[in-house]
Amino acid sequence: MIVLLLLAASMALPANFDFPLTAGSITTQCASILEQYNGWYTDFIGREFSTKNDFFQHFEQTDDWDLKLECMDFMQYVHPDSTVREASVESSKKVSEFGNKWAMDVGVYNTILNFHTKFESELEGEEQLYLQRTMEGYKHKGIHLDKDTRDKLETINQKLTEMSITYSNNLNEVDDHLFFTKEELDGVATDFIDTLEEKDGKYKVTTKYDHINMIMPYCNVENTRKTLSKLFGLRGKEPFGNEKLLKETLVLRKEMAELLGFSSYRDYILSHRRMASNAEEVDDFLTQLLEKMKSASKSDKDKIAQHFNKDDMESWNLSYYTNLYKKEVLQYDQKLVQEYFPLETLLPNLLGTFEDIFSLQIKEVSVNADQSWHDSVKCYAVYDNSSEKICNLIGHFYVDLYPRDGKFGHAAAFTLKPAYFPTTNSGDSTRSTPVSAMVCNFTRPTKEKPSLLTFGEVETFFHELGHIFHQLLSINRFAMFSGTSVELDFVECPSQALENWCYEEEFLTRISSHYKTGETIPVELMEKIKKNKHMFNGLHYIRQLIFAIYDMKLHSSDNTMDAEQMFDQIQSELSPLIHGESCMAANFGHLMGGYQSGYYGYLWSEVYAAEVFQHFKDSGDIFNREIGLHYRKCILEKGGTEKGFDMMNNLLGRGPNNAAFMKAFE
Repeated sequence: MIVLLLLAASMALPANFDFPLTAGSITTQCASILEQYNGWYTDFIGREFSTKNDFFQHFEQTDDWDLKLECMDFMQYVHPDSTVREASVESSKKVSEFGNKWAMDVGVYNTILNFHTKFESELEGEEQLYLQRTMEGYKHKGIHLDKDTRDKLETINQKLTEMSITYSNNLNEVDDHLFFTKEELDGVATDFIDTLEEKDGKYKVTTKYDHINMIMPYCNVENTRKTLSKLFGLRGKEPFGNEKLLKETLVLRKEMAELLGFSSYRDYILSHRRMASNAEEVDDFLTQLLEKMKSASKSDKDKIAQHFNKDDMESWNLSYYTNLYKKEVLQYDQKLVQEYFPLETLLPNLLGTFEDIFSLQIKEVSVNADQSWHDSVKCYAVYDNSSEKICNLIGHFYVDLYPRDGKFGHAAAFTLKPAYFPTTNSGDSTRSTPVSAMVCNFTRPTKEKPSLLTFGEVETFFHELGHIFHQLLSINRFAMFSGTSVELDFVECPSQALENWCYEEEFLTRISSHYKTGETIPVELMEKIKKNKHMFNGLHYIRQLIFAIYDMKLHSSDNTMDAEQMFDQIQSELSPLIHGESCMAANFGHLMGGYQSGYYGYLWSEVYAAEVFQHFKDSGDIFNREIGLHYRKCILEKGGTEKGFDMMNNLLGRGPNNAAFMKAFE
C-alpha cells in the first residue's frame, strides 16, 4: 500500500526541468540518452527480480531520460529557431526507430512475462493493471508472431512514425501567403491590418489560424475570401507532398493490420483501448447522427442563402454570410462580443473558475532562461486547496498563446512530465510533480487594442485548459496511467464538457471584462450568445461527420479509392455547400497525429461531455464545489486506470446516455 506524503509548498519548477534550446544540445542529449537506454535494455533482458519493487524501480530509472526526451520532442512545435525545430524532428525520428526496435524484442517481453508469472499473486491494484497493459501493448504490436513477421512490422512501424513526424512538421513549417491591398481586405479590422507585414502597398496574409479567423468572417471582397480559402485548403500539398505521405501511410497501415491478423486497419485500432467495441459500432453511431445532420445542414444552408438572395452557398463564403446573418437577424456582432474578452483579463478569470470548481490555487511562476522557449510564454503553479489534500503543490503548466513562424498551428495541450508516485522500497512515495504546456494561436495585441478573442476562441481556450487540468490532477501510481492516458474516444470528454460552461450567464459574468471599461458582458448580449450556440448546428456537425466518416472509410478493408478523391466524394455527397479546390489529404493532421481511425472520438466524447455538464446543471449551481470535487475524484484523478464508461457511472450513479447531448437538436 502506498502512503501519499504531503509535499512542502514550492512554486519552483523541478530542479532538473529545463529545455534543450540549441540544435547541438538536442543532438548531443539524444545520443547520450539512447546510449543509456540501450544499456538499460541490455541489463533488463533475462534479469531475475528479487522483489516486485525492484522491478518497478528498474523501469523508473528511465524517468529523467523520458522527461528530457519529451522536452526535446516538444521543441519542434514551439521553438522560434528553425535549426532547433529541425534537430528536434531528427531526434524524434531516432527515438522512434530505437523504440520500435525494442518494442519488438522477445527478450524484453519474456522478462516481463517471467516477472508477472513469479509475482502475480503479490501484485495489486495499479501494479496488476500495469503488467496487464504492458503485455497487451506488446501483443498489440505483434510480439507473439514469428521473427520474420516481427521484423516486417518493425520496419513498417519505423516508416510510419517517420512519415507521421514529417507530415506534421511540414504543416508547422508551411509559409503559404498572399499579398492583398487594403481595398481587397475591405471590412477587416484596421488595427489587425496594421499588424501585417507591408510590401509595396500590399499586406501579407498567411494561412495561420489567427489570419484566417480575422479575415474570412469579415472581408467584404469575395475574391479575397475565395483565393485565401483555396490557399488554406491546399496547405501541405506543394512543395511538401503531404498527400503522397498519407497515401503511402495508408498502404503500410493496411499491410500492418493484415500481418497482425486484422481485415482492416480500423479493426486493428478499435481492438485496443477504445470505448467503442468495433468498427460497426462506430459506423452505427455516425449513421445515427448523419440521419439528423444531413437534413439539418441543408436547412441551415438554405436559410442563409435565401436570406441573402443567393441560389447556393460556397464554402469560402460560409463564415462571412453566417457572421452577417447573425449580425442582421440576431443582432449578434462578433466584433462587439470580442471587446469583452481581452486575453490579458480572460486568462486569470478562466483560471479563477478552475480554482473555484476544483478547489485549487493557481499562481504565476517566474522561470529562468533554460525553462522557457520564448519570452511571451507564461508558467503557472497549481496548488491543492481542498480539505482532502493529496499534496500541496499539484503541478505546473505553461501557456504559449500567440502565433510564430514554424509554431504548431492549432491549439493543443502537451504533457511534458506525467504525474505518478515513484516506487520506494519502504512503500512510501512522494508524487512526481507533473508539467504540461498549452499551445494556442490567438491574435496578437496591437498598439490600440489588447488581444481580443472571438467567442469560438474563448471556447477553445477553456477546452485546452480542460486537457491541462486533466493532466495535472491525475493521482496515479504509474506514469502509464497519468492524466489523459484514457481511451482515445473518451479523452476529449473532460475538455469538451467545459465548453458548455461558456454559454451560461453566471460563467460569462465571471470571465468577461470589456477591454476599455472593465464592465461585464451585458445580459442582452449573453442571450444572443446563447441563441448563437445552436444556430447552424447542422452545418457544424455535418463537417465533423464528414471528417469522421472519411477517416473510417480510409482505413476500411474495402477501400480502393484515392485519398483525395474519397474526401471530395464524401464531401460532395454529404455537404450542402459548393466547395472549391482543396486537398484534405495534405493537411488533415489528425490522420497522422494519433487520431487515425479515431476522429469519431470528438463526437463520441461530446455525448459524455454533455452528461458531465448536465450533472453540474442539475445541482442548481454550475460552480458547485462539492460536485466539482466529486468529478475530480471520479474522472480527473483516475487518469487511465478505469474505463470511461465506469468513470461516468461512478460520477452519475448510473450508466450514461445521450439524452443531454440530443437536447441540442430539439
